[in-house]
Amino acid sequence: MSDVPREVIIEILSRLPVISLLKCRCVSKAFKTLIDSPKSIKAHIKQQQERNQNAHLNLFLKAHNESDNLFTLEFTSNTSTQHYPKVLDHPLKQLDGPTQVLGSCRGLVLISNSMSDNGVWNPSTKRFRKLPVWEFNHSCNSSGRAPHGRGPGLMQISGGFGYDKDGEDYKVVTIGQWYHPYDEPKMVSEVMVYSLRYDGWKKVEDYPYWLVKEETGTAAGGALYWLMTKEPFSCVRSWILVGLNLGTERFEKVPFPVGLGKPFQLNLAVLGKCLCLISGYCISAKNHVLVHVDIWMMKDCGVEQSWVKLFTVEQLDGRQNFSFLKPIAYPGTGKEVLLEMDNTKLLWYSLEKKSVKPAKVSGGLEAFESFVNLGTLVPLYYGGGDEKGT
Repeated sequence: MSDVPREVIIEILSRLPVISLLKCRCVSKAFKTLIDSPKSIKAHIKQQQERNQNAHLNLFLKAHNESDNLFTLEFTSNTSTQHYPKVLDHPLKQLDGPTQVLGSCRGLVLISNSMSDNGVWNPSTKRFRKLPVWEFNHSCNSSGRAPHGRGPGLMQISGGFGYDKDGEDYKVVTIGQWYHPYDEPKMVSEVMVYSLRYDGWKKVEDYPYWLVKEETGTAAGGALYWLMTKEPFSCVRSWILVGLNLGTERFEKVPFPVGLGKPFQLNLAVLGKCLCLISGYCISAKNHVLVHVDIWMMKDCGVEQSWVKLFTVEQLDGRQNFSFLKPIAYPGTGKEVLLEMDNTKLLWYSLEKKSVKPAKVSGGLEAFESFVNLGTLVPLYYGGGDEKGT
């Protein structure tokens, strides 16, 4: 190894799959030290993010109606290959309820059973860090009743998991929102951020918007993004795109793309390292059947001019009509896109023919959500600490 420059070895190792790196770590102490170095891990992550994801893709599937609800699926672009989900053995497995996946970032996964039972896990190395318990400080003191009989108090909770590229830190975000219709302010939110580097929670700035959906934030470009609105429970779709910069820990409004129009449906996704906006359109306000869906990508986070429309999916004929689409993988030079449809199917969409064909997945999962997971050696400790494996 001494005859080969260190930079050359790192470049070669960065192109290997994570399972090969785990084997190489056992060769010698010198190899283990090199592979575990921050420079090697960063180089490997970069290769994982930039390579053609459709060539080999690792998906996590969160099943909606299964006792063992987390599965892993090794995916390839060979449309004739049959793919088989495997039950995922994870450190928060329980007998009496499902485990949630609240985010996946650079090979780390945030999993949760409850507000007091969460952890960050690297499925490749089997390392796990249980998060310390935290509490919201907001107290419920309103005697009024919220619209639709929901009552005052904690109305919804959301959060997310992402990477602070400036501080080189992984952060968990939890948002609690309360609605008090007869108090001022009517809406109160509280935002807590956990730092993996410093192993602690802290409160960050509030923001004056209401979450449109009680969904996990979408991580892209060093920020977490949500669709929000100024008017809780309003029937008018006055969407706002808001991002939490994980470096400054401040919220910022993000402009929608020019030419978005008036979509009936909006959703967020991430492709590679970029934020994507999924806009669905209907024939009229009375007819809620989608006609087509546009997939937009913001190539430079926060810059309105960087929005580009990647492609449009027209409503499918026959039995394949969809009410929800999410892109999973989009190679820049490829001809097909992997889509998740209605939380029930994975499809290949041809950009040239504008047609779909089902991805061959066995296992009998009736409803699921899919998450891309990179295989990396990202550690869960800093400054020489360590954490337990599973």
